[in-house]
Amino acid sequence: MQPRFSFDFRRWLRVVPNITWILLGLLIVFSLSEPNFGTIDNAFNLIRQGAVLSIVGLGMMIAITSGGIDLAVGSLVGLSGVVTAFTLNQGLGWPLAILVGIFTCSIAGLISGLIIAKGRIFPFVVTFGMLFIARSLSLGLSQGGSIHIDNKTFSLINEGYFLQLPMPFWITVALILIVVFLMKRAVFGRYIFSIGSDATCASWMGIKVDLYRILVYVLSGTLAGIAGVVLASRVNTGNALIGQGTEFFAIAAVVIGGTPITGGRGSVAGAILGALVITVLQNGLSLLGLPSETTSAIVGLTLMLGVILAQTVYRAGFRGNQ
Repeated sequence: MQPRFSFDFRRWLRVVPNITWILLGLLIVFSLSEPNFGTIDNAFNLIRQGAVLSIVGLGMMIAITSGGIDLAVGSLVGLSGVVTAFTLNQGLGWPLAILVGIFTCSIAGLISGLIIAKGRIFPFVVTFGMLFIARSLSLGLSQGGSIHIDNKTFSLINEGYFLQLPMPFWITVALILIVVFLMKRAVFGRYIFSIGSDATCASWMGIKVDLYRILVYVLSGTLAGIAGVVLASRVNTGNALIGQGTEFFAIAAVVIGGTPITGGRGSVAGAILGALVITVLQNGLSLLGLPSETTSAIVGLTLMLGVILAQTVYRAGFRGNQ
């Protein structure tokens, strides 16, 4: 079986322009309707807002490509921030506190991966359970509230600049390059595409399916942990509920970007563009000052239409290649 990577030119022509036109359309509409939308300050704000969803989306893209899904990432974003804040307030240095926060999420991903691979349990069920476990741990550490972070160096993760661009931009770019390498250049990516296409066939080919499924959830958990640190730096708070719902936006971003929910194919570029569409939509509607219920309805409708469009284009293109 020959694994198929999304950076193939024909697939790029089929899927990426659709999500690109949606993004450009939103940018034009909001720029014309809200003067503050097109400012440099708001552009930097979009970068900071989009970084968290983009990073989580990378992990979700890998999970879906492998034929699975990770519903725990939203809670892991909150858990990472809470653990980091808790360890900082216990006197641990900020580098070690960050590592502890991220490592906690990696362990959560490892546990999910082991249960999925060795227990032969559906990823939906396992990660749904991990969602509540992670949230319970966060609520316990924060005693049901928030843990304030008073560390100027830690705040620079969000507020700092490098080459005139916010630090979250560079963190996201670095992670994108790592994921592109893993999925396009490393054997990891080829095996993940094979497993997502047909796990039984991949096993017959000698691929250690269980091992790579475990690695998928460790990587997804680690990326969620990094996103949690970035978000905690932005709000200077560790809060158990701060990442609530991020998993659903991440799934929408990945699917809108052209990754089929059935697995076997994946698009790094599409996942990032999907995350940008959601970020721009939320930011623009917020600046317009619409009521929260109206904003939620518009976001939901747009995501629904985007997912339908992306999957329709994918299915049409797939039939055309047969």
